[in-house]
Amino acid sequence: MSVIESRDAITAREVAFISRQRRRHWQVVRLLVVSDVLATVVSACLALLVVTGAVGGANWRWLALSVITVPLVFGFYSLYERDRRQIAISTLDEVREVLNAVGIACFIQLALGMGLGLDDWLPSEPIAVFVFWLAALAVIPASRAFLRGQVFPRSVVAQSTLIVGAGMVGQTIAHKILKHREYNVRVVGFLDDDPHALDPAVSEIPILGGEDDLVDVIKRYGVQRVVLAFSRRTHEEVLDVVRGAGLRDVHLSIVPRYFEIIAANVGVANVEGISVLELPEAGLSRFARWSKRAFDIALSLAALLLLAPVLIAAAIAIKLDSRGPVFFRQARRGRHEQVFRIFKFRTMVDGAESARQELLEHNESDGPLFKIKEDPRVTRVGGFLRKYSLDELPQLLNVLRGEMSLVGPRPFVVYEDEKIDGWARRRLELTPGITGLWQVLGRNDIGYDEMVKLDYLYVTNWSLWWDMKLMLQTVPIVVGRRGY
Repeated sequence: MSVIESRDAITAREVAFISRQRRRHWQVVRLLVVSDVLATVVSACLALLVVTGAVGGANWRWLALSVITVPLVFGFYSLYERDRRQIAISTLDEVREVLNAVGIACFIQLALGMGLGLDDWLPSEPIAVFVFWLAALAVIPASRAFLRGQVFPRSVVAQSTLIVGAGMVGQTIAHKILKHREYNVRVVGFLDDDPHALDPAVSEIPILGGEDDLVDVIKRYGVQRVVLAFSRRTHEEVLDVVRGAGLRDVHLSIVPRYFEIIAANVGVANVEGISVLELPEAGLSRFARWSKRAFDIALSLAALLLLAPVLIAAAIAIKLDSRGPVFFRQARRGRHEQVFRIFKFRTMVDGAESARQELLEHNESDGPLFKIKEDPRVTRVGGFLRKYSLDELPQLLNVLRGEMSLVGPRPFVVYEDEKIDGWARRRLELTPGITGLWQVLGRNDIGYDEMVKLDYLYVTNWSLWWDMKLMLQTVPIVVGRRGY
């Protein structure tokens, strides 16, 4: 092939690639708009049914106004751009923007109706606009979550992604992407000048060349996103490669240095053109501690009342299934080194702790933790309770007593905690929790080293919103038995 023919072939591939990428982007946008429109109609109909008891009549004008204003305001809030810009998007991260955007859409409707005298464009009972806002806060995120989790992976072409750096960090990123089908990302390969041996979990991903091959690989494989993991080159050399590539119409994701302590809620400041990551102060203020405690008490009381039938049924099943007490009490290490006794439903035969020493050679966990997936001591009822984390529910009593929180670092058994030293002991600066980052990101699939890193990340980046988000994320994890 001549040089001219080769250039023509590359140009043709570039055009086809850009066309494919644009089609994918607009396909995602169209599906999101359709989802939002349908969710808006459902929310408006719910509001009309609650307030007026009927849907129809002159209210069709308000329905039409809602269908127009909500997507327009969502566009101003860039709620149709995140799926293109970000490698992993969580619908929960959008809740605050959805709250604000729907609120502004409602304000526009009221302003048009009352301010311009277009009363016939509002529902017969204006309070329906407020009820619509409340309904939309639940219906729209639920619709978007379903779209991203079920529809996109089946009907939208996966985003072709290239990872620069095949070391430990690059392989970890690849492994995490592969575990999440809802990201709708396809890793086409790695680039690395001197790659490590690939872990079995990512061994099917090819190494496509060195870092100097970036431009050629992007064109050849139609890469839509480049993830810049750690490289053995100096940062000046890496920047030269990235700047030289141009990366036109290609999204760039960068794994930052010190990623182990940088959470998603980190701030970014601009210092004379230099972006600086702003980590929040480690530790909780007095107001934050009060807020977290009030949140724990209110929700744990409500949960105990709502789940009382489940708790009673579990207790009866345990007593009928095997001899021994209903509850299992065990010493755990809590905040500021305090030891407390945790409440759990008994899931093993009575006296199982005394048999632990005999099973140490079968331990499947790294570090000081003891874990066996097919533990012979687990009872029939206990196995069911563990599958759906129902054995953890009595810990709501520990939350009321102030020994635990709903969300926090995992409370280790005392003899396991004694083997933890160094910076990892910072995890004890917060009250341990029933759920946390370790639960949401893998449950039993999380190894000891990653678990203590996640605990440290949580301790140094805590926020009340993060607690609420982790609690909401825990529900599908438990129901779907991910990481069990």
